[in-house]
Amino acid sequence: MLIHDIYQVNRLLKSLPGTFVGVGMTAFSRILPASFLENYRILALHRTGDLPLLQKKVPVFCLEEETENPTPAMGKNSAGLLAHPRSMRFLDGISHPKHLLLYQDYPELRSVAETHGWHLLANPPQLRLKVGKRRFFKKMAADLDIHQVPGDIHSINVLHQKIYEEWRHLLGPDFVVQLPEIERGGGRGTFFIHKMEDYHLLQHRLLGCRWRNTKLESVSIHKFIDGIPASTVACVTRHGTLVSSLQRQLLDLPCCGDFVEDGVFCGHAWGTSPWPEVARESVFEQTCEIGDFLGTLGYKGIFGIDFIIREKDGTAFPIEINPRLTGALPMLSLLHLQSGIIPLEAFHILEFLGVPYRIDREALNRRYAETVQGSHLLVFRPPGAENVGLKPGLYEFAPMNGGFRFLKETLEYGHIQNENQFILSDGPRLTTGNEPLGRDSHSRLCRLLFSYPVMDIRGVLSPQARLAAEWVRIP
Repeated sequence: MLIHDIYQVNRLLKSLPGTFVGVGMTAFSRILPASFLENYRILALHRTGDLPLLQKKVPVFCLEEETENPTPAMGKNSAGLLAHPRSMRFLDGISHPKHLLLYQDYPELRSVAETHGWHLLANPPQLRLKVGKRRFFKKMAADLDIHQVPGDIHSINVLHQKIYEEWRHLLGPDFVVQLPEIERGGGRGTFFIHKMEDYHLLQHRLLGCRWRNTKLESVSIHKFIDGIPASTVACVTRHGTLVSSLQRQLLDLPCCGDFVEDGVFCGHAWGTSPWPEVARESVFEQTCEIGDFLGTLGYKGIFGIDFIIREKDGTAFPIEINPRLTGALPMLSLLHLQSGIIPLEAFHILEFLGVPYRIDREALNRRYAETVQGSHLLVFRPPGAENVGLKPGLYEFAPMNGGFRFLKETLEYGHIQNENQFILSDGPRLTTGNEPLGRDSHSRLCRLLFSYPVMDIRGVLSPQARLAAEWVRIP
């Protein structure tokens, strides 16, 4: 079958036996396949305020709703979620075969999946871990002759042995320090150094060679590129690599949270484009090269690449590979659906199922290159506040009331009518007091959806978006 729209994907997949299950920490993060899969369920960990609205669209099993005594292992990742007896009982009750769509696979999950006959729609953990290593990325970039940011990976001891002036002489006054052993993304383990005091503070923080309860063995130190943070989402298929348009990453927004690290991912803006044509072409070519290379290693499906686009000449520097479903999802796919474009998750699923299909790759990539309009902001929990009074749904800016007013219960992106409105989704987390809540600066409160690019071409955040993020963080 030659696939050119989402309805053909639906017809192809609904003929297959069994059940598809999206597995995630929150239900919203796995909602997208419900738009083209009829035999779809969600298995989520966190009990969030938007669950009743999501359950109107798709059956959701939420583990925190089912157990009064959550354990730390449950919240670690999807492996811990799936290992819980009640999760297994839920999966035992649905029809075979069971196809599980995951954020990413884990070593401890493989044997459990084999025992229970689960089909994991994710790359093997050995391959994912290999591809995600910074040393792998540097070697691959050199082999493919693509742009690299000056710098290298060193033993963690070098950070304490060398003084700031030595790095300044080597890389310039501004550089980036990243901790490769911190494998969770979103800015964890990243620090921007702009002056000697920044370097001394980081040396003090890492005196014990530990960060986020992780033993550190190495440190990645590279030149700080003055540019615009960006990314692409791509999908390795048997017909070649599909590539989304270049999207602006929103980092370190004070209105979204209080962060210890730098380069913290706070969302995306699609639409108003600061990208010169040379940058768009370079990003597309580099992403295709990388995707095709990953395909030779056996990699399938979705991955992401982070870039820095140098403002003075549009040079695109790839920074790292994210070999998994990325933080742009499901928002990017909601925008694609609204524009009549097939979401990349559809091809991710088709690849792991191994079902025959055909595509016109060039035509699809022309569609993915089209500009979509919208944004999402990830808002993080203020220290000591749970904000459980927030209601998911549509809100509107109401300056006379000193904030925003609730309009209606909905998570439908198309219900946003203007730039003064937004949808609150993906939270807030509802707790009983028994959950093992951490005080991580990356603990998510909710996600805000907007119908326009909230950051303009100059890098200025819109006042409506800033006020909305600040407003929802007020206890």
